[in-house]
Amino acid sequence: MNNRKYRPNIVGPLILITAGVLLLLNQAGRLPWNMWSTLWRFWPVILILIGLEVLIGASRSIALYIAGLIIAVVVLASVVVFAIYVGEQPVSSRPAAGTETVIEPRRDADRGQIRLRFGLGTLEVGALTDSPNFVEGRIEYSRHSRQVEKLFRVGDGQAKFSLEARSQSIPFWTSRDIGEHWKLEFTTRIPLELEVAVGAGSVVMDLSKLKVTQLDVKGGAGQTSITFPAAASSTTASVSSGVGQITVQIPDNVGAKIHVSKALAAVHVEGSRFVRSGDEYISTNYQTAENKLEVEIQAAVGTIIIR
Repeated sequence: MNNRKYRPNIVGPLILITAGVLLLLNQAGRLPWNMWSTLWRFWPVILILIGLEVLIGASRSIALYIAGLIIAVVVLASVVVFAIYVGEQPVSSRPAAGTETVIEPRRDADRGQIRLRFGLGTLEVGALTDSPNFVEGRIEYSRHSRQVEKLFRVGDGQAKFSLEARSQSIPFWTSRDIGEHWKLEFTTRIPLELEVAVGAGSVVMDLSKLKVTQLDVKGGAGQTSITFPAAASSTTASVSSGVGQITVQIPDNVGAKIHVSKALAAVHVEGSRFVRSGDEYISTNYQTAENKLEVEIQAAVGTIIIR
């Protein structure tokens, strides 16, 4: 006969409770969403906690069980506190370890295709003002960065531009010296297709003056803010995020249809301009507007804000 008393698992409930509390504080605006870009880098802690639980499960000692529970709580709390601390630090305070200027001429291109692969940090995308170039920008590297891989060519009237981060990942250590800062501005004179993939961090895209006809944004963890084109005639977009906040700003003159797919994300619609129909949010001027936008938004955990 087995006299061993039942002892509940500690890892699963602790992780669920911690994640729930953090997300609740994120939703309430008490914690920054970019803390998740730091927190995910400590995933090996889960393996440590599972190993600790296995050791505890093999023992009949109540004292060992209590000690293991305390250790698990302390380890998890330490990681969370560190992630919150890093997330609350101003990104602008981090000095750049190196910079690179990006300038490419438009030449005879009448349309453009842009592909950005960004790792960790801050990405800003905007519009050029009275410039003959296709793109102008600046890249700020961190101490752990490697030079980006850049490609630009013009052929058959199409300009193709791509930037890909090549920085080495440091899974179990996070500092203010890891993230990069890309600030890129593109021409307003030709239609553009834009594809963006981001690992973790902050993405701010002001496309209001650009003629972006197709947009694809894939984010991992962090904050994504997109202001859509005001005069692109027709724009099709897809925006997805793992953990974080997605904010989309629709210009007043644009008729928009937004389809939302969410797991544990909350949706907030500001104002009375959008009418909900199931998982779709349709602006009242969608049928009559000269400029139209169709957006598919997917979010696993976080908040979706529609303005």
